[in-house]
Amino acid sequence: MDIVLRPINERFFQDAVLPFLTQAMTDASGALSGLAPRMADEEIRFLCERLEGSALPGGLTAVEPEPWTQLVERLVFLQWREGPAGWGLEGARAGYAGDWDEALHLALMVESPDYPYWDARAARAERDACRLKPPEGLGLASMVAGLWEPFPEFPPDQVFSTQGRGGYVPGERLAFADWTWRPSALVLQWHAHLFRKLERLLAREQARLRLASLPERDEVLAYWAGKVPQPPALVVSFSGLGARATQWIRELGVITGHVREAALGRSALVSLVTKGSQARF
Repeated sequence: MDIVLRPINERFFQDAVLPFLTQAMTDASGALSGLAPRMADEEIRFLCERLEGSALPGGLTAVEPEPWTQLVERLVFLQWREGPAGWGLEGARAGYAGDWDEALHLALMVESPDYPYWDARAARAERDACRLKPPEGLGLASMVAGLWEPFPEFPPDQVFSTQGRGGYVPGERLAFADWTWRPSALVLQWHAHLFRKLERLLAREQARLRLASLPERDEVLAYWAGKVPQPPALVVSFSGLGARATQWIRELGVITGHVREAALGRSALVSLVTKGSQARF
């Protein structure tokens, strides 16, 4: 399974998408009829009309699953811009796509100072636990695991799902699903603390290797910070941790680069776990 991270228009998501999904849980027809006039996209209008025409009174159990999925994917995972005729599609923006398990592994390496990344069995157990109940307060790792922060007014796994994974516990203010999002303010906060966390990760690695210093430390940090386009060719960091470990530095640079671009662009982020290696939108 793969995960996709994409920047989105925060105002559209907060003002149009979230209220629409909240209403649709109990009044799908009303939500669809209210959304269509706000959209300048013919495909969205067509899907709204089709769903409204076939919907029975009630919530999402009364709508056709396939066009509903197409509608949610288009609303949530594409870039929108407001114009005179309503919200229309904007040019595509680059996003991240990679193996979900590895992305969670790398995110935990950055966010959790206690994550045992050097111990394959213990690290796997912690990632499995994260998927069953995503932890709070772990920034990017919480998002990759599917946690909703802030807590939504609707169960996100019932609105849309690719794996059937999710939970909604209002009493604990816990919600998680195959997809989630983060407001731009949180993404900016991640970016502000990211370099310090990356330094902490390399300090842990230096201690693991029992070295007086990491010879490539500054070059790796420069790559992760986006100051140089490529990581150093030969590194000591993460040596002896398996075949994929040699790619961790590069892959982590790709992920942190997308966080940095979203933060600098004042964009919100959305994530989705997909069944294959290709996003469907």
